Amino acid sequence: MFNGGRRGGRFGGPRYRFRWFSAIPEAYIGVLEATSNLEDFVKNLTYTDATEINEYTAEIMSNSEFHEHLGENRSNFGGRYYGVGIDAMLGTMVYALCRKLNPVTVVETGVSSGVSSAFILCALEENKHGELYSIDLPWGEQSGWIIPGYLRHRWHLELGSSSEKLPSLLENLGVIDIFLHDSEHSYENMLWEYQTAWVYLKDRGILLSHNVEQNYAFPDFCQSAGVKGFLLNNMGGTVKA
Repeated sequence: MFNGGRRGGRFGGPRYRFRWFSAIPEAYIGVLEATSNLEDFVKNLTYTDATEINEYTAEIMSNSEFHEHLGENRSNFGGRYYGVGIDAMLGTMVYALCRKLNPVTVVETGVSSGVSSAFILCALEENKHGELYSIDLPWGEQSGWIIPGYLRHRWHLELGSSSEKLPSLLENLGVIDIFLHDSEHSYENMLWEYQTAWVYLKDRGILLSHNVEQNYAFPDFCQSAGVKGFLLNNMGGTVKA
């Protein structure tokens, strides 16, 4: 059961209750569509055929330079675990999206080790086009420590909370192609980030959110915006109509 909860909301429960969902609640049938297949998730967001998506996934999986740099950086940091951020499968999905959409501007909140950032930047480098703007509030570790040095020329990092940094960043950028939430996963912060970034997303732009299983912010946003949300494990995505 999709059983996260907002604090003080109609679903009850603590602010950070962690639940995996196995079924879409009746209230969100027609609002959410779940898949366990990377190709289906990307296809739903981009209308790309499976052949093209598979080309992108094969491309990143066979990119030895990229993976060697990730391994070297991990060794340089004492073999440190990547952390609780996006894993390689979801990184591959983000890579495929960025290769297909050829974005000018990608914005993400939450960096941690930088796995998602690295996959995004690798796609932008392959595109020979685009910039990534990241906001991170680090917890005593270097933000983005795993990102290969040869990709950092497309990366712009602002340290601080999203509540402090996101509005001015979006105002300065004007229009963005992709937004990825992966910062504080409270209902209030997630919903606020979605609403704030949505205004600046271009038509057909993509909003992504990690850890959507923690509360009802993502389906509530999709319902209020009148868009369909797609789920891949604990990643959510939707398209601005």
